[in-house]
Amino acid sequence: MKVLTRPLFIEAIKQIFQENNRHHTLIYTGINHALQIASLLQGTAAETELIAAIQTLIFHKVENMPNAFMGKLGGNRFGIILELPVKDSVEFAEELAGLLDRQSIHIGDNYYYPKLIIGVTALSPEYKTPERIIAAVDQALYQSRRAGNSVVKLIEHDDPVLHEYYNSLKLLPDLREGLLNNSFVLYAQPIVPIKQALCVQKAEVLLRYKNKQGEIASQDRFLHTADLFHISREVDHYVLHQFCRFIEQQKQQDVIYSLNISGSTICYLPFIDVVAKEFKRFGVNPELVCFEITETVADQDYQQAITFMHLLKDQLGCQLSLDDIGIGSSNLSNLGKFNVDFMKIDGSFINNLMDDPYSELVVSFINSAARLYNKKTIAEYVENTRQLDRLKELGVDYAQGYFTGKPEPLFDPSLD
Repeated sequence: MKVLTRPLFIEAIKQIFQENNRHHTLIYTGINHALQIASLLQGTAAETELIAAIQTLIFHKVENMPNAFMGKLGGNRFGIILELPVKDSVEFAEELAGLLDRQSIHIGDNYYYPKLIIGVTALSPEYKTPERIIAAVDQALYQSRRAGNSVVKLIEHDDPVLHEYYNSLKLLPDLREGLLNNSFVLYAQPIVPIKQALCVQKAEVLLRYKNKQGEIASQDRFLHTADLFHISREVDHYVLHQFCRFIEQQKQQDVIYSLNISGSTICYLPFIDVVAKEFKRFGVNPELVCFEITETVADQDYQQAITFMHLLKDQLGCQLSLDDIGIGSSNLSNLGKFNVDFMKIDGSFINNLMDDPYSELVVSFINSAARLYNKKTIAEYVENTRQLDRLKELGVDYAQGYFTGKPEPLFDPSLD
């Protein structure tokens, strides 16, 4: 047995699929945190040596399997085809992950302890096409990466996650084309003061898709697709650019607009320079722009989020909002470390505010934390008078929802 190139390995998948053999399984493996390991190796030669060493370990495990194939799919990814039922192949994959767990690889003067992530699916005729099989195992590998080191993720042809992936895949061309052709339009939803003493006008900028018939669709499916296929930063840049164009056309900027920032953008510090250039080019007042970062994203890469938010606030002079508070860690000490101006209470607690004592307790807790750190609070998904009155009693500062103001068109780049 020899290690196949990617084209030959894909051809092997197609050939076995056409033979309609139900006893074959496809496995994708990746080296988790490969980029971080590569940066520690400080050189492409050492990185190549590490990947080659891992390839050898996997090869020695696979070569003893009858009628098996192994292929090199990319820099740090490998494919394996086994003539085994799915259950046995999953056991093999778990043994492979365990093998790497027990290994240290010596490169130069250092020892490295790489971990595998593994996706598994059957070479099943239910997939209809070999391309769907490849998409399925790719999604299984993605789910494995999200779960952590040495995780084996099995996906079957009827897995709901896979159907969601296919739907996102179908949206990808529209997303790409929409960003190029200005098919995405900006809406704005008011953020209304609950207290009479507050008179600052606020609104959140939202994205909507306008199809060729002029019909408007929600942003949610497209944002999920952007996140899944790692193009969220392109979406953030698009929103920023179109928003700045909108501001340039206004005679005066008297509303604080909030723009959402994705997790991938937070990991990309050069985006700060992009913001500065766009603000300067279009004459945007940074003090009247608020960037929203979800608590969950901030928790996932705490130090990176702190650095990113510091640059936005202290270097550029923007305002900051911590979004979806309550569904992340909601640790009081952590909330104080995020130097934000606003804390947005997740809408799930507002939905249950009148019927669930725990939801009211969470709202009250977040509001008290905001007072302690001299921040303002915003309640999302406010839908009726009873909720609004109760939020006022609890001391919440702002409300956002269909009851206080529906999203309205703000700027259509295609008409400008």
